[in-house]
Amino acid sequence: MTVALNGVLNCDKPAGWSSFDVIRKLRRALGVRRMGHTGSLDPIATGVLVVCVGNSTRIVDMLMAAEKEYLAKVRFGAATDTYDSEGEIVHTGEPPSDLSSAVEEFLPRYRGKIMQSPPPYSAAKKDGIPLYKLARRGELVEVPPREVEVRELELLEIDGAEARMRIVCGKGTYVRAIANDLGRDLGCGAHLVGLVRSRNGVFRVEDALEVDRPTEELAEAVREKLVSPEQSLAYLPSTDLLEGDLPKYLNGMAVTLTIKRPVGSLLRVFGSGGFIGVGRVEPGPGGAVVQPRITLAKAR
Repeated sequence: MTVALNGVLNCDKPAGWSSFDVIRKLRRALGVRRMGHTGSLDPIATGVLVVCVGNSTRIVDMLMAAEKEYLAKVRFGAATDTYDSEGEIVHTGEPPSDLSSAVEEFLPRYRGKIMQSPPPYSAAKKDGIPLYKLARRGELVEVPPREVEVRELELLEIDGAEARMRIVCGKGTYVRAIANDLGRDLGCGAHLVGLVRSRNGVFRVEDALEVDRPTEELAEAVREKLVSPEQSLAYLPSTDLLEGDLPKYLNGMAVTLTIKRPVGSLLRVFGSGGFIGVGRVEPGPGGAVVQPRITLAKAR
């Protein structure tokens, strides 16, 4: 039976599952085809996988751009071709005797806005082809580094040759690339052996939906966990439209901004009937305006 559902789900991806395995399970439970997740997790990873259902798939890109937090476990002494424990070992070395001090020495270079090359086995693309597909064909290509932002990076614990770290970062950051690069810095190699996405925007792992459960039970649980697009975008500031501007905005026209926000900012936009969608602050002839970016309400 097809269920008319719209909203956003905070799912806890099990270890060993691909991100699409979660989508497949939800589709089977709900009978809903229109779904999309907001950023893949590798099979070894667990934690927050945000899934948009129905009309809410229109905000996938917005949620994909939200800040993320990870808890990572890195093993020093060996580097792999995938930068994680699923790959083949390509280099080994003896970790420093004082691993904690050695790691702390190099962490500052991975904080802030940094240039990072995607792993050769990743969904990043070269000439439109995912790198992992090229790698599986034996074509290891270099992709120019891209700028990513790591707002927080801290060492939590050292246990033998393994380090636990906490990372807060922006879109496009590869935690396993940080692990690999730290191993290169120390000269002994390193790779990721565990990863939990503990937060994605407003969604936290402690509140996530367990998806590895019987189909009927999952369908019922979804109805309790489904949240509105407005709630899922709560990290964005908001603005209210003047009543007279609402028809113009709903027809795709920029309207006067009633609050002061920097040009380029994204805003949740509200009208007299509630949440309308997301707008972008743009320069206008008489001051800043808000231009529709994603509109979920319909023009009257």
